[in-house]
Amino acid sequence: MPIPRREDVERILQINDRDLKLRDAIMHAWAEVQEKYPDRAWWRRKSTMRGLMWEHAVDRVMGVVSEDKGLAAVQHYDTASFIADDIVFFRLKKADPKLFSSNFPTPLAQMFHRHETADLFGHQGFQRVEIVHTFNAYLTSIDWIGVVARDGKKVIWDYELRRGDGAIVLPFPVAPTLPAGKTVVKPNLPDTGNEGKEATENEAKE
Repeated sequence: MPIPRREDVERILQINDRDLKLRDAIMHAWAEVQEKYPDRAWWRRKSTMRGLMWEHAVDRVMGVVSEDKGLAAVQHYDTASFIADDIVFFRLKKADPKLFSSNFPTPLAQMFHRHETADLFGHQGFQRVEIVHTFNAYLTSIDWIGVVARDGKKVIWDYELRRGDGAIVLPFPVAPTLPAGKTVVKPNLPDTGNEGKEATENEAKE
């Protein structure tokens, strides 16, 4: 497998504005997750949202693929990948701030970034990259969507997908409501000694 070349990947993904459409697909997927799961704040596993986000994003990208003869979807081993013009082989992932995706270290997952591997999933000679999204610290908005190329455990290059003039503007995120019965823990603030004073002043004003 060849080491991914940024100029090749960027050129292929700009054909038919694929990069803009892929970015929009991921943003639409996030909007759907926010709308359908307003109580997600109490979920105990972060991987739950990651899985749901992946499902919605893949479903949206399938729509992009169906309208582009140069794109193909490949489903295998309980996951899905995509091929662009028989050159670029990519998959969708959630990444951390250092742009490393979260993968259970199965042999297949580890092989994806080992480009000396001649064959993967029956497809040879493609440049393998990930299209990733990152969240802010509170998991309330997407910070970045772009392409990441790795060689083993090292990121060799990355770039953000283009933003189109018609980019989706998501509503300001509202903190998800906790289900009934959930306890909200309030922080213990230091006693400044001003509480009684403020109360007395307010009473005097009245």
